[in-house]
Amino acid sequence: MTYDIGIGRCAEVYEDTVVVKLESVMVQRLSPAHPWQRSGTSLLRLKRTVCSTLRPPQPDQELYIDRDALMKRSMASLDLMGNGAMVSVDLRALLVDLDPQPSAGPQGKAKTKGQSSERKPSKR
Repeated sequence: MTYDIGIGRCAEVYEDTVVVKLESVMVQRLSPAHPWQRSGTSLLRLKRTVCSTLRPPQPDQELYIDRDALMKRSMASLDLMGNGAMVSVDLRALLVDLDPQPSAGPQGKAKTKGQSSERKPSKR
């Protein structure tokens, strides 16, 4: 099953690489031992080959990566503090605890005992 995963806002697009401002949850997956950072502080440089073909990277838009492309060993460079100090990360970490099944969608409100589905006119 293939689907795209949004990971943050695209900062720069080059011929063969992309730079994205990561959402904090993605930083936590790639670097779990590091304390929480504000979303957009950490930058990730990755190959365009892992980006979605249905939603190609565009500056200042959400960057989507293809889940199937992450199944293989895909390395990227993470600038955790946004200061230019890069470390190598394996993008497969983004798949940890990721449910491959689509969500059920919005659910209706649960009815309480004795509540009917018909609205009764109010007394005034």
